Amino acid sequence: MIRLVDNSSNEIQVYFDGLCQPYNPGGIACYAFVILAKKGHEQKQQQQYSEYGLAAEPFSDNATNNVAEYTGVIRALEWLLEKYNYNNNQKIIIRGDSQLVINQIKDKYKVRAVKIIPLYQKVKSLLSKFKYIKIEWIPRDNNKEADKLSNKAYQEILESDPKLLQNISQHMATEDQLNLLKSQGITPEKYLSKIEARRLISKKVSKQE
Repeated sequence: MIRLVDNSSNEIQVYFDGLCQPYNPGGIACYAFVILAKKGHEQKQQQQYSEYGLAAEPFSDNATNNVAEYTGVIRALEWLLEKYNYNNNQKIIIRGDSQLVINQIKDKYKVRAVKIIPLYQKVKSLLSKFKYIKIEWIPRDNNKEADKLSNKAYQEILESDPKLLQNISQHMATEDQLNLLKSQGITPEKYLSKIEARRLISKKVSKQE
């Protein structure tokens, strides 16, 4: 059972993220998480730990956004269990921008995908070990640090393996997309996909309307 804690206790905030680029499923899946801590009456959260990396073998069946998101949650919870005494009175809040994953963890959505079931079960098992914990969905714009790290993982993986770049070259953003983003004041990532470029362009246009 998940229980909440009173506001007087110390607080730990966890932000997680996952991606699968340049296409989903079957691309390159990466995870990330950030741990922030606030002690006593301090108002400002201090970053205590962050981690990012590969969530599945590139171009495999397990390389999906959802696998990456679940991996971020699992790695964060495992780190917390190793670092902290989970029977203490610290308030822990887990936040992510995937509505599907958050609602599955909170048992609002059923888990149907075969590859996700063991990851869901792992998360629930880890959560049961904590005394006080809360799960929250947040918009992507409020998850920028974890989002930045998952993208960093993706960029570094491509930098380290030229063969991966060759395999996905046809999925990279076009010159027209890159020029349009630049004209709108957006500096694109080095290895931006066509799909992500379209999302950024659409987001910019919707803000202007």
